[in-house]
Amino acid sequence: MSGEGPCPLCGRPLFGWIALPPLNGEVSIGMPSGGHPDERVIDRCENCGVAVERQRRIDPVAEWEAICRPAEQGGREVAIPNRASLQATIGVEGWAAVELSPGRLLLTPRSLELLAELNGERLERLRWPRWGRSQAWMWQTLLNGLTFHPNFARELRAGQLRPADSRGRFHFAADAVVTVLAAPLVALVSAPLELIAALTRRGGEIVAAVSR
Repeated sequence: MSGEGPCPLCGRPLFGWIALPPLNGEVSIGMPSGGHPDERVIDRCENCGVAVERQRRIDPVAEWEAICRPAEQGGREVAIPNRASLQATIGVEGWAAVELSPGRLLLTPRSLELLAELNGERLERLRWPRWGRSQAWMWQTLLNGLTFHPNFARELRAGQLRPADSRGRFHFAADAVVTVLAAPLVALVSAPLELIAALTRRGGEIVAAVSR
């Protein structure tokens, strides 16, 4: 399905990728895609790999500033979810990091390089961390295949999900039981899977130093 408008980074056509519930509105956490008339359609570019919400205007300068942060060693760096990761491929709309980008774009290594170039900067020392957030995202992504609510453990811990605003008390209780019982077993699979993905440059997080 063809998307609307060209890719904001490379100018190639966009194509439909996934649909997500609206950010605002009377939609409970865990409502599946396709269940709301105002769901957000996310398009992706098959050339550079970037994904962007349909009809969303993108300012490359603002987008770049949103994802850059001070580096511990001085200068700046980026640390963002990788749309070209193994976990994104496995999870698709159930990918745990699908809405965790600090900007409006879901970037791949190639589209990140293009965004840097548009801002007169370049990336150095791209790496895919083997541990940390990417491991948690892989674990949660695999758990999402077993629960009614996406990101149940994370949303519950953050206080964003309660029985009253869930898909139902039965579903909430079932997800709690599944999470407690399956979490250790899922970790046995997710940890080495993400480690292999990082070693093959398909880890869930991209980190890179920025220079002019």
